[in-house]
Amino acid sequence: MWWPFALKYPERQPEDVDANEYDYVIIGGGTAGCALASRLSEDPSVSILLLERGVANNTWISRVPLISSNILNPETGAVNWYSEPMKECDDRKSLIFRGDVLGGSSRVNAMVYTRGSVADYDIWSSMGHPEWSYEKVLPYFKKAEMVLDQSKSDARGRSGPWINQTIEPSNWPFRVVRVAKECAEALGFHHITDTNSTDALCDGFATLDLTIDQNMQRVSTLEAFLPRETALKREKNLSICTASIVSRIEFSREKANSRAKRVHFQSSISKSRKTFSVNVKKEVIVCSGATGSPQVLMLSGIGPRKHLEEHDIDVVRDLPGVGSELWDHVSVPVTWEVPVVESVTYIATSPLKGALEFFKYLLTRTGVLSFPFQVASLFVRSSSLDDQTSEFTPGIPSKPPDPGDGASVLRNHDHLPDIEIMPLATSAVDDLEEHKARFAKIGVFSFLATLLRPKSRGTVRLRSVDPLDRPKVELGFMADAEDIALARKAIRLSLRLGDEMKAQGFPLIRGITAPESTANDAELDALIKSRARTTYHYSSTCRMAPEIDPLAPGVVDDALRVHGIPNLRVCDASIFPHIISTHLQAPVVMVAEKCADMIKESHATKI
Repeated sequence: MWWPFALKYPERQPEDVDANEYDYVIIGGGTAGCALASRLSEDPSVSILLLERGVANNTWISRVPLISSNILNPETGAVNWYSEPMKECDDRKSLIFRGDVLGGSSRVNAMVYTRGSVADYDIWSSMGHPEWSYEKVLPYFKKAEMVLDQSKSDARGRSGPWINQTIEPSNWPFRVVRVAKECAEALGFHHITDTNSTDALCDGFATLDLTIDQNMQRVSTLEAFLPRETALKREKNLSICTASIVSRIEFSREKANSRAKRVHFQSSISKSRKTFSVNVKKEVIVCSGATGSPQVLMLSGIGPRKHLEEHDIDVVRDLPGVGSELWDHVSVPVTWEVPVVESVTYIATSPLKGALEFFKYLLTRTGVLSFPFQVASLFVRSSSLDDQTSEFTPGIPSKPPDPGDGASVLRNHDHLPDIEIMPLATSAVDDLEEHKARFAKIGVFSFLATLLRPKSRGTVRLRSVDPLDRPKVELGFMADAEDIALARKAIRLSLRLGDEMKAQGFPLIRGITAPESTANDAELDALIKSRARTTYHYSSTCRMAPEIDPLAPGVVDDALRVHGIPNLRVCDASIFPHIISTHLQAPVVMVAEKCADMIKESHATKI
């Protein structure tokens, strides 16, 4: 990379590890994979191979918050492809993004650190996963994090490797977001200063924790768990092999079960399609994300029998749940034109302004570049909103019950927000051509109206048996009529906030995807169908559930082992039995921390 002060990261190439044997092979060095590899490699007596499709890209510029959050720039490590046509959304295609880089999506995302509510995990427990209740997962959240500026709390960690902090509203780089906060409060919403507190309100405008350190640099799971110094220190027992894409896991038959015995892979950047392989002594752990993990399993013969046979793949284990329950936070952008100075656009329209912001960040760690695109969000329960106007009227208590009240109190989801409104000083429209043609030179402000607990599901399926091919992603948005009704409420609330901003004198010049009226359901439905998009919060494609489950077929057990294959686990957002009502990166790291402990415990007598 061009930045001259980047120190070389200790990456190995496929040919360097070919034919070796390892105790653990981790497939995917992303958000979960880096954390898991770090924890397992703490024991110098075990050997670990971490296979990552991308490269390290460990440059200084990759830690600048705003620049590294630009997922449209391939230099960040973000990759994209189109979903399959969305049948209920005018047959449009939405852009699928993920981070193909060491550290994964934690290298390119909005850096939001939110765990979700106590209720999220107690619902998991009530679904038959008692070891995943909030009480049981809290120690793993605390173990991972180092919070810099929240009040002392038994729920927050202060000695972990993963740094986060909040940015005071007075320091937010764009006035429009501060105005949005003031308008939300004018509509009756309280300010939430710690979204990760056990007693955080369910309805409120939240100042978000962000994975940014004291020097206003991004802290991905690469920097937190596998920084260069750690990787160098552990080179004897941890091999980090980048630019490596897994083609399949090979299994042997032992009694009634199959066991993973070998992993085959090839270079993801070389034109040569030469295949390499390594032997597995103990376990394979797939950490390739909710779109990548089901692809790896299906290429290896684990998945829906009919689909595998269509691709002439030998069926090792018929698991219909693999790739079958894609759950995402669908969103609709409600956008206005604003003065250029009020939006991110202003640093792109003037080379001088861009240069000034760059040197401001370089010398003082301040300015627009020191922040990600998102610093705050409005979380709301739809039960608190009027159906026709989305006027906010608190109904059931906004404060969640004490965790000790039991899961039965939480089963009805009354203590979970199901809408998030993200104020963004940029366009949130995901049509790239439209973005370039219409929004590249004007100021744009968006409320990204997001459904946190949609009913609709999608699928991830193989496009071909070539591991380099991106999988087919059917998002399935708006297939359930309840989602459309919920989206109307979210849009109406966004428009109410916009009206309040205008009333307070903020210059929302004209609506771009913001209709003038909130009364017409047909107009709102047309907006939903024409603008619904992914929020990149993919989960549940390898659900933690029994193979036969009332909600949907499961793929892994409570120890994250794939059913019928005792030495194969999955460790990422794909294992969520129910989607979390917030951003997913913090829960993913919790899963990795817990998985590491379960692996260590299961092999404690054998190491």
